[in-house]
Amino acid sequence: MKPMPRLLIVVVACSLIIMGVSQVALRFFGESAVATITSIRREGGERSDGKSGRYTYSIGYIFTLPHGDKMVGFAKEIRDGVYLKADGSSTRAVRYFSLFPRINALESDTGVGLGQVTLVLTGLFLLYFVRIVSRGPTGR
Repeated sequence: MKPMPRLLIVVVACSLIIMGVSQVALRFFGESAVATITSIRREGGERSDGKSGRYTYSIGYIFTLPHGDKMVGFAKEIRDGVYLKADGSSTRAVRYFSLFPRINALESDTGVGLGQVTLVLTGLFLLYFVRIVSRGPTGR
């Protein structure tokens, strides 16, 4: 495998692993805050996964740090087709790292779950794949 595609795959794999691990770490080491929902957008059309009437939503939020700075974030959720509007009064719990609050997530998305495990395992598989392919057919 050529060096550039291999480097790209390694970067993607490490990014997936970091995303999965950081979501778990947020649950145990992150600070908690209350965020105000600023936007809710339905993306694409109806999902094609077994149950009809389900859509992917992008949810934007903003929360205030203890020293007054405001941080923004977004999350993806799969819900039914009920129309939702951000009126500025809806709130959700978020978690963030106090040393680097740009890493944040809705509290419901943190902790050990199937999504986080899938991210880490996919990253590890890609790293393993790059290692196997870079050895070549001789198995050096």
